[in-house]
Amino acid sequence: MKICKHLRGNVIVAWGLLGALNMVAAAGDMSHPIKVLSPQRLGVEELPADRTPLGIPDDYKPCVALLPSGNLLVVAFDHQVFDDGKVLENTILFRSNDGGKTWSERKILPLLGREPYFSVLADGTVFITAHLLAADVRNKLGYIHSYVHRSMDEGKSWQTTAITADDVPGAGPKTWTHTSRNVLELRDGSLILGVSAGSSIDNLWRSNDKGKTWDKSLACKVQGFDVSKQGFPWHAETVFAQAPNNDLLGIARCFSGALPPLTNVEVPKGNDNVERMALFRSRDGGKTWTLQPEMGNYYGEHYQALLRLNDGRLLLTFTVRALRPPLGVNAVLGRELSDGFKFDFIHDRIVIDQKTPLDKSSGGGFGPTVQLEDDTLLTAMSYRGADNKTHLEVVRWRLPVSK
Repeated sequence: MKICKHLRGNVIVAWGLLGALNMVAAAGDMSHPIKVLSPQRLGVEELPADRTPLGIPDDYKPCVALLPSGNLLVVAFDHQVFDDGKVLENTILFRSNDGGKTWSERKILPLLGREPYFSVLADGTVFITAHLLAADVRNKLGYIHSYVHRSMDEGKSWQTTAITADDVPGAGPKTWTHTSRNVLELRDGSLILGVSAGSSIDNLWRSNDKGKTWDKSLACKVQGFDVSKQGFPWHAETVFAQAPNNDLLGIARCFSGALPPLTNVEVPKGNDNVERMALFRSRDGGKTWTLQPEMGNYYGEHYQALLRLNDGRLLLTFTVRALRPPLGVNAVLGRELSDGFKFDFIHDRIVIDQKTPLDKSSGGGFGPTVQLEDDTLLTAMSYRGADNKTHLEVVRWRLPVSK
């Protein structure tokens, strides 16, 4: 089996060599500050940004995690294509123990699944959610299925829970499975994970032992959302949060035609790049979910991630994937309400990434952000360069004191 010579390098050995050359990535590029559009409370049009490249060309979709120890992890994946159409996608890990100023060598983890996404519990337990393509050479089941990888030692070792059609009550043989992006730790210490099988079976898994075992029995239904146009949003890269009043919230990436149109904006046609964010709420512990009023103010914006800042404000990072260049990771500020949150998508719009050339498609994702004790923010992202390859970057930046 040969790798196509125009994709991802000619031989797998070359990948290992390039990874070894990237022993330590050191920060220091301040040449691309962060733009602030329509500044209001922030009062500035630019923010200094220290940018550190990671990995090798065509690594994609990094996710950053801050551990209770203060150490940082970044996970991403690569994509190798063979002549027969099969693929091999590796999970890539980087570490930093100095606040993201320097990073370890590029390490391939023995974990299955693409688009790895971190969740970290209060006790330091780390989760990675991922799904494995049917075409992956390591897929022995022959259909798309998902995984939850769990580590108790900062990612040095992992235990894996496979999520196949057999693990979802009522699912037919070889029905594809998908999960929410994050595992959410609720205030009572229990965990929730959204699990979909096909477009019609959706459950909310729960764990009372930090993810060692899962109760898979809670079936979900949704109100105010056309499931005939898109199945329930768990497979739409949902990120869960818990409101102060204990309502469960899910920010999902949804097919625009399944949602009520945004006010005074024509619903675009196109591929999944033009999908948008939507907010769902459950007041009964996850059994019933209701579509909420508009989340965001335009199409082509998703890969959402939510962060509670040290000063009490909220930061929502997301990727502009289409329609309104510059394409790449943006952020907006918001405030927490008793039953949720409110964001201003017009003022103080923080353009963390604007490196993708105007003639290129988006290479953006995922763009989540963490905040250190000294208030430094770190955003992990990928962008598409002039070489038409994706590139990983960690951005260190700070917010000015709010007015």
